[in-house]
Amino acid sequence: MQSTNRPHGELVEPRNAFSPLLLSFVLALAATLVFTETASARTILDMLFGPRQIYRENTDRLIEDGNGRRVRPPARNRPIKRARPRSAAPQASARPSTTVKEAAIPEKLPDAKTVLIVGDFMAKGLAEGLDEAFIDSPGVRVVDKSDGSSGFVRDDHRDWPATIGGVIEAEKPAVVIMMAGANDRQQFADGQTLLSDEWDKEYQARINAFLEAVKKTGRPVVWVGQPSYKTKSMTNDVLAFNELYRNATEKAGGTFVDVWDGFVDQSGSFTLSGFDMSGQTARLRNNDGIGLTPAGKRKLAFYVEKPLRQMLGNATSPNIAAIKPGAPVQALPGTPQAPVKVDRLAPISLNDPELDGGTELLGAAPRGAPVPEKSARDRLVIDGVAPESQPGRVNDFSWPKQPDATPTTGAVR
Repeated sequence: MQSTNRPHGELVEPRNAFSPLLLSFVLALAATLVFTETASARTILDMLFGPRQIYRENTDRLIEDGNGRRVRPPARNRPIKRARPRSAAPQASARPSTTVKEAAIPEKLPDAKTVLIVGDFMAKGLAEGLDEAFIDSPGVRVVDKSDGSSGFVRDDHRDWPATIGGVIEAEKPAVVIMMAGANDRQQFADGQTLLSDEWDKEYQARINAFLEAVKKTGRPVVWVGQPSYKTKSMTNDVLAFNELYRNATEKAGGTFVDVWDGFVDQSGSFTLSGFDMSGQTARLRNNDGIGLTPAGKRKLAFYVEKPLRQMLGNATSPNIAAIKPGAPVQALPGTPQAPVKVDRLAPISLNDPELDGGTELLGAAPRGAPVPEKSARDRLVIDGVAPESQPGRVNDFSWPKQPDATPTTGAVR
């Protein structure tokens, strides 16, 4: 074993020197640090294997910044394509425009029959709908004398039984239409509870007083029932009101118009929308569930048109303005001027052998007529009798059978 002692100051060669592989790794690391500072934007793959293809293709687009680095130029704002303004409308000279003239509303005749509308705010909507319904009828004039806050409970605001006579005297209507009750869901002045026995008696007395006042003037009266409302309590109350209106009006000889089905759905519940006059779904009530929209007012008037047209006759015709003074007024199309005579025939029993008086089937020869001689085809097909020239054929179904004759030579059986 050799001694490791050496004289002081003698140079000794290190036993573990750097290997070439370690040296190359150190150099590569140093180069990486240098390139990282100068080209921080590049990846290691770009430094080891060169720039990517995208840089090679776009080299001409790179520029040098102030530090000597090649960077991409800032993106330029692309021009915005603006839509060209639409050309002005073609001049009238290029294509003649056709103007549609609205049909003029006919003026009411001086002797037009007046329809008087009284009641609360619902009656006001009914008047607007009826005015639209008879706008083309110069022989009908709709007069609105409703009071939106009125009813039959607060007679201190408007006493309809006491004032209706004066209104009729001033307007001289051909028919009086009443629609009220939406404001009557309250107590009387003496504190009677709504729809109690005492309340019902007092309310019926005021309804009867109104109908009696109209009856004294000799004018027919039409009472329009209340529709359903959004709140269930209000709906239940007006249902009871409608029964009172119906009973009192029918006893007085008037006409009661029930409009309930026009403002409920298939299950009978309140609905904001429904079918309008054209059969399309439309909004009939306002958001509060009480007021009527224009479509609802027109539909409400539709229920009242039928009894009105029966009472007013041909005054509702749009052609009444063409009638000359003194000329007889023609009835509406489909309205008979005189009773039509109908000949009544006794019913025919199905057990009657002669039915309409005949005993023969259709196409049968009359009695006593000579019977035409049947042809050979009819005798063969209908009667099953073979022709005389060929007796005893297989299709000879006559009875009793004829004796077979001696067939001739060549005869076909």
